[in-house]
Amino acid sequence: MSYIRIKKYLKIKYEGLLSTRILCPLAGLFFLTSTGYAQGQASLGKYDGPYFFYENGTTKLIRVENGEIQIQKQPEETFSVTTENSHHRFNVSMHPIETPDWHYSSSDTLLVLSDPHGDFESFFSILKAQKVIGNNYEWVYGKNNLVIIGDVFDRGKDVLPIFWLIYNLEYEADQAGGKVHFLLGNHEEMILRGNYKYAQDKYKILADSLGKDYRDFWAANTELGKWLQSKNTMEKIGDHLFVHAGLSRTMLDPAWTIPAVNDSVRNVLFRTKEERQKSVAGTFLFGSEGPLWYRGMVRQEEKYHPLSEEEFSQILQNYNVTKIYVGHTIFPDITAFYKGRVIAVNVNNESNRTKGTGRGILINGDKTFVIYDDIKKNKVLQQ
Repeated sequence: MSYIRIKKYLKIKYEGLLSTRILCPLAGLFFLTSTGYAQGQASLGKYDGPYFFYENGTTKLIRVENGEIQIQKQPEETFSVTTENSHHRFNVSMHPIETPDWHYSSSDTLLVLSDPHGDFESFFSILKAQKVIGNNYEWVYGKNNLVIIGDVFDRGKDVLPIFWLIYNLEYEADQAGGKVHFLLGNHEEMILRGNYKYAQDKYKILADSLGKDYRDFWAANTELGKWLQSKNTMEKIGDHLFVHAGLSRTMLDPAWTIPAVNDSVRNVLFRTKEERQKSVAGTFLFGSEGPLWYRGMVRQEEKYHPLSEEEFSQILQNYNVTKIYVGHTIFPDITAFYKGRVIAVNVNNESNRTKGTGRGILINGDKTFVIYDDIKKNKVLQQ
């Protein structure tokens, strides 16, 4: 099945030299199937963006506002972001982008979440409930740390609002003496190589209507593309190690230091799958045994090549850590493995928010708590 170009459905209205609005109140699409043509409906959605492009010495903003594509040149560096249902709207200011360190000293208080997948309501809910952000979406967590173990892309309709909120909180936390750590997940690498299997139609329609591939909206000449390329795949905070999926026995090779993994992923992040597979490193890092995809720390079926106790202990020793925290593989609630030394943080965020079950963890000194959308329910993790 392939999308037919939708430009012929669009009306373009010019508003001066600096702004263009492309009107698409309803994009009627025909889908090409193996049995012929079937008529369907799809739309840009109500809100998306903004996306900032840097081209030929100028800055261009592209966004969807009230179902209309807006293009603006030389936009302001402070801008608003709105969720698809318009229930949330907040301001973001551009800030310098720096590559984070791979190792940070221990933090007395560390909140860990994973896999928000475009679900802004659930992401906002847990941050607000745990007093990480205030009524105006601002950082109120002081000198504490927030870790998000990857996978903002795909499934949900609010990918941009989540990314922009993390981007903004990152700067505000730094100013307050705290820290926001965002690590890359497998859905980041999927979108950046052009795999849109789990992306909402509105993102593909936006790109198609402008004659672009959606991965172009995240290229190195975009603000969020540059920001994503700066991010790590693995990080240590004190003696805690964070990685999206897990560490396979291949990571016992001493060549795979944390800086080596981070730099190697960063160097090929925007390449296609075929381009990555031209190197041994690219094939491993983005494959089923790599840190973005490996499930063998939390799944014991033989097909996942689980680690033996001896191999796992050697990994802890090699990286000089006591615990490893992962997302990627979804569980009904926060779950511990290897006698409490691996903690799986990924849950169905919308379902667990609705049911009032676990959403993430809070590391406070030597204690680990499961956290909820009601802070009064926080309880010690059973390991």
